[in-house]
Amino acid sequence: MDIRRCLKLYLVLETSVLRIPLDDFIMQVTDGGVTAIQLRDKTHSAARRFAAAKYIKPLIDKKDTLFIINNNADIAVAVGAHGVHLGPDDLPPAIVKKYFPGLYVGVSCNNNDDCAAANESGADYAGAGPVFFSATKTDLRTVLEPEGVKNITEKLNMPTIAIGGINAENAVTLKNCGVVGIAVSAAICRSETPYETVQALRRFYL
Repeated sequence: MDIRRCLKLYLVLETSVLRIPLDDFIMQVTDGGVTAIQLRDKTHSAARRFAAAKYIKPLIDKKDTLFIINNNADIAVAVGAHGVHLGPDDLPPAIVKKYFPGLYVGVSCNNNDDCAAANESGADYAGAGPVFFSATKTDLRTVLEPEGVKNITEKLNMPTIAIGGINAENAVTLKNCGVVGIAVSAAICRSETPYETVQALRRFYL
């Protein structure tokens, strides 16, 4: 699987805010052009995230879509996902790589220290953000704006995506920031017509 291609339009999925049934939503976003799905469901228990991941996996098996689980490497392995995205309070990327070498590992970067740690971690990709204010995360770090994202990408030695508050209107501002793709959550998850929303994002960014 070409990781750079799969990072072009990366959906961060929060199932609790969907306006349409989950199976319909997954079909619409994959048909619309999402290239990766990260199941975040941050407020859900591990048991609920496992159940959701187990439900989603067969829906995207034939779609050539990267499937990432947030935080939980054990859930990723259990459902056959492609990788895990780790935060500062999760297992270190090097440990996950040691015990689960088949998983892609993503990390989050917001400042120079994060970049240095990411470069030493053995991670496969990074998310730079938040780019803009994001209502989907309560532990919001410094908002970077496009110029800050460019600063992050220049310090990283791995493919990087921009994340945080991105929608079809502001996605175009990220074209020259050095990222290989964008990660979007609320703009897609809260849409009643996710296929059209994904198509709009592709039109303005890709």
